[in-house]
Formats: sequence, C-alpha cells, structure tokens
Amino acid sequence: MTQPASTDPIRVGILHSMTGPMAASEAPLVEAALMAVDEINQAGGVLGRPLLPLIGDGASDPGEFAAAAQRLLSLDQVATIFGGWTSMSRKAVLPALEAHNCLLWYPVHYEGLEQSPWVFYTGSCLNQQVEPALDWLLAQGHRRLFLLGSDHLFPRVTNKVVKGQLKRRQGTVVAEAYVPLGATDFSDLGQTILAAQPDAIFSTLNGLSNVPFYKQCQALGLSPDRIPILTVSIGELELRQIGAAAAGHYACWSYFQSLETAANQSFVARFKQRYGSDRVTTDSIEAAYTQVYLWRAAATAAQTVATDPVRQATYHQRWQAPSGTVYCELNHHLQKRCHVGQAQANGQFRIVYSSPGPIRPLPWLGMENQTFPAAMVVTEMLGEVSACVQSSWELEQQSRRLEQALAQLRQEVAQRQQAEAALRAANAEITNLNQTLQADNSRMSAELSVARQIQRMVLPRSAELEAVVDLDVAGFMAAATEVGGDYYDVLQGDVLPGDETNRSVTLAIGDVTGHGLESGVLMIMAQTAVRTLQALGANQAGIGSAQAFQAINTVLYQNRLRMGSQRHLSLALINYHRGTLTISGQHEEIIVVRSGTAQRIDTVDLGYPVGLVANIAPFVAQHRLSLAVGDGVVLYSDGITEAENSQRDLYGIDRLVAAVQRAWGGAAQEIQAAVIDDVRSHVQDHAICDDMTLVVLKRRV
Repeated sequence: MTQPASTDPIRVGILHSMTGPMAASEAPLVEAALMAVDEINQAGGVLGRPLLPLIGDGASDPGEFAAAAQRLLSLDQVATIFGGWTSMSRKAVLPALEAHNCLLWYPVHYEGLEQSPWVFYTGSCLNQQVEPALDWLLAQGHRRLFLLGSDHLFPRVTNKVVKGQLKRRQGTVVAEAYVPLGATDFSDLGQTILAAQPDAIFSTLNGLSNVPFYKQCQALGLSPDRIPILTVSIGELELRQIGAAAAGHYACWSYFQSLETAANQSFVARFKQRYGSDRVTTDSIEAAYTQVYLWRAAATAAQTVATDPVRQATYHQRWQAPSGTVYCELNHHLQKRCHVGQAQANGQFRIVYSSPGPIRPLPWLGMENQTFPAAMVVTEMLGEVSACVQSSWELEQQSRRLEQALAQLRQEVAQRQQAEAALRAANAEITNLNQTLQADNSRMSAELSVARQIQRMVLPRSAELEAVVDLDVAGFMAAATEVGGDYYDVLQGDVLPGDETNRSVTLAIGDVTGHGLESGVLMIMAQTAVRTLQALGANQAGIGSAQAFQAINTVLYQNRLRMGSQRHLSLALINYHRGTLTISGQHEEIIVVRSGTAQRIDTVDLGYPVGLVANIAPFVAQHRLSLAVGDGVVLYSDGITEAENSQRDLYGIDRLVAAVQRAWGGAAQEIQAAVIDDVRSHVQDHAICDDMTLVVLKRRV
C-alpha cells in the first residue's frame, strides 16, 4: 500500500450495517469507533497525523459487505478497516483484504476455527464465552438444553461445539432451532419449547428478533425460574429494548457496563456525554472502541501504518481496556475475562460470575496446544468445519428457495387452471350476454324508431307555421342517434268575435330528461296537455299562468308515478299578443332580438321542472316584453348549445347568439338554416348524441 505524505490524514475504514435488521446492533459500534478516533485525534493523532474515518454500510448482507470493503480499499485507499458483525460478513470481506494486503479489526464474539493473517479478532472466541457459559449452566443443574439461534454461520458452528461439549459433560440437547434474521413470530417455536421441557435455553439469536422472542416467551409463561434463557448474543442495548420480559434471564460476555472499575466508569461516562445520558455500552461497543487503540499502539510501535509492520507490532500488545487488561497473542486473538450477568429490570446486568483471570484464546478448541503427530492435520480439518457449515447452510437456503419456488409454481399452475376455468365460464357468460344484448339492441332499435316517429308526428306542419298571424315562424328538430324527448309546438288561439286580428299565438318548447321511448312518451303527454288547455279556451294570458302550469304538472307527475319513471322535463311557454311577449316556465335561456341587438333572458326563476314534484305553482312566474316589427325570439334545446366536435368542444350559447345576429336580417327560415349550418360546421363528422331543436319567431307586421 502506498504511504501518503506525512502531513496527510490517515484514512481508516469503519464498516458496519447502517441499514437492515442488523443496523440496531451494529450502528453503535460505528459510534464507538468514531469516539476512539476523535480521542486519538485530540491526543495528537497517529504518528503526528490525524485520522480520517470513512464509513461503509454493509446493509446486513454479506454481498454488500464485500462491495463496501472493495470501495473502501480501492477508491478510498484506507490504511485499515474496523468492522463486521456476523461471521458471514467477516468472511465476505476476506478476499478484498487479501488482495489489498489490509488488516480488518473484528470486534464481535465468533465461533473460532479461523485464523486469517489479515484479521485481528478482538471479540471473544468460543472457549472465552460459550464454554464458560456452559460450565456455569451445568453448575446450576441445567443439563437439558434447547439450542436456539439465528440462521447464519456463528449460531450453527457454535451449536455444533455446544453439542460436543454437552455430550462430553453428560448434558443433553433436547431440541435445536434456527430462525431467519429479523424474524418476529415465535408462537410455533414457543410451543415447541414448552413441549420439549428443557432445563434452560442456550440462545445465539441475533439482532431485533430478541425483542419479540423474549416478550412472547414471557406471555407463554417461560419465566427465568422455570426455563431460564442464557444468551451469548444480546447485551445492554438489546436488553433496554426488550424491557421487563428479559429480567431474570442471563447473558455471558467479556464486558458488562456494570463492571465496577475506574477505566470502565470513565469510558461509560465519556460515551454517555458524547451520545446521550440514556445510552448504554455493550461488549461489542467496548471491543469496537478498544481495537482502535490497539491499532494505534501497533502503528506507533511500528512507526508506520503499513500492514506488515503493524501486524508484527500488534503481537504481544497489552492495553488497559474498559473491560480490563487485554493482551494480543500470536493467533490474532485477545486474552479476555468472562462474566455471566443476570438481566435486571433497569436494563443492566448484575454480574453473578466472573472468571478468575483472563482466558487465553483457543480459536481451534485447544488443538493448537496439542503436540501429537496428527495435531496439525486435525487443526486443518477443523478449519474446514466453518466452510462446511457455511456450504451446508447455503445449500439449505437454496433448497428452501427451491421449495418455495416449486410451491409458488404449483400455486401459479393451480391459479392458472382456476383462471382458465373462470375464463371458460366468462366466455360462456359473455356469449349469453351477447345474445341478450342482441335482443336488447333489437328492442331498443324498435323503441328508437317508434320514438322518432312520435317526435315527427306531433311536430307542427309547414302550413301551420305559415298561417300564423303577424309572425314569421320557422321550426327545426333533428332526432339524435339516441332519441331524447325534445318538443316544440306553435298554437294559435281562436279569433275573437268582431276582431279577426285579435288572435294570440303560443309557442311551447320542452326537453324531457333521458333518452328512448320513455322520454318520447312523456313528451307526447306534455304536448297533449298543452294543446288540451288551449282547446279548453284558456285566454291569451292564461295558458302560461301558474294554474295552467300546475294542471300540466299534475297530469305528468301522476303519469310518471304510474309508469314508475324518473323522467321530467323543462318547459317554457311563450305567448304573443299584439306586440307583447309573455314568457313563463323554466327552460334554456331565451334569445330576444330587438333593434338588431340580442338579449339573453334566463328562465331559471320563471318555473320549475315539470313532473318532478307534485306542486310547482309557487315557482311559476312571467316575464313580459314588447316586440316591434323585425324583432323576435329564438328558442332552442340544449342539443344545440351542447353539441360537441371531435375535440369535445361545445358549440355554446355565445356562438349561437353570434350566429343569430349575423343572420337576423333574413326571414325566420333563413335564420334557422344559418344557425343549423353553423352548428353542423362545428360538429362536422362527430356523432350527435342529443336532439337538436330550434324555433325562430320574428314579428313581420
């Protein structure tokens, strides 16, 4: 590795899971390493140069650990790396460490059976934690153990060693179970534990899974006095999250926050001052802090940060850590003490056992101390155990994924078969629906044909319009593809005796809601009711009165109820007599043209929808205005103003008024034709979905 200039900061990598299920356990180790780095920098750094920490996220995944290590080494060119938690994450970074000749400082207890020249193991190995924990359990009379672990390398290798140790010491494994990282449902496992009736549970369960596990055990009655749990995987951090459910159970570590030494009390105080008074320290936090100082001591002794001299200088280093004096042996492991603590309700451990002194690390289970001829061969074979367990675990994971894929495939096949059956049933239903629709279409076509005939039959004839006294009248109605209920009529009153010119003219225009035959029938009822009132002799003003409108409304309302219909209509009656125009009823706006200027009259306050309610008389009002020769009115249905083109733009009232004004100099028929041409120019080839009605009345004498 190239040595930077003496004034440059020394880059060091810190590699832990900042995301994923292991983040809760690993993120505090980053804080511990940063605290050590800051303290070292405040004391002058290493070899007179400051440390620059660069953090990588392993994301709780071995592949991400490998990629992050490669980035720290290739791109950031760090001098060393502090980090890792699971054994699989540690093993994942080994190829990058070897390729770049860089040291990893690994702060977590592990299964042993490994001794890489590129790793210093500052956590405990099995003989420093698991063996003392088993000895203590057996000494308490707990010989029937349930082995529980997370489904990764450390728990599986550890439990193989545990089973061997128990067999040698007349203990028994009643059952063994592994759960995925991040598991939260332990209901089935709890029943399995109850059925097995162990004396105690030996747990290597990692991470946040411990929170629901302890709480569900408490709910099942697995109390410490009945079936105690001894864990080698949770400390004060997890204990605080678990709460009272863990009180009374046990843990075994080389460090507890409750250690009553001056070095530890100072360490805890500084950690709390830096990160908060509610924070706790753990075995792994203490190791993550301690190993930064060990590296500094080795680099100082070697007078360089180069890997090979630092490695040599680390051997036999001794440092006063918060946990006590630690000493690095040639096998890259530390001598450490061991403690068993009982969880308390306050989130701390009360130490109930401590080893008499530091325990020498034996990562090869003591085989490294044997001198018989095959000892080296046995040690090499032990080195294959972790690899075999890892390969077995990977094969098991692949088998599980294959089983899941096969189960999913079977489910998909079953779903496809169900879908095919449903599709066949749907096709049969669609066929039946098509047949029904064809019949309905035939019926509806017949209805539409009848409705169109009804509309045409009741429209005023040309001769009737030409016979109107004093007025030039033109009417137009075009039935849409979906027949509605447009209606218009022109009625002349009887000649009064002695005055042949004293005759009133009434124009009616209406629009029934909806489409089809039902709307057409209601339109016929309205036309008949209006004509009946006129035939019964209503005077010039009376046909638009409130009483007349109520009579029409009563007929339509009662018939609508009899029909079970929801239809109703807008209806306006315009009465002309000797130059005076009287408007009543609610319909579209009425366009009045006087002296060449168009005026829009809103009819919303002149009536109420006919046939909607039983009594509309209170709503009926009249609007009067005078017409001079050449003045007139234009009546229309919403089929005119709401006619759409292909862009769904409406024709609109403003364009209608403009078209009327442009053509007003002509006769009523010419005005009507000009407006209809303008509407069709707007619509072009787009389908017309509502009837269009237009009536033009112009005073000529």
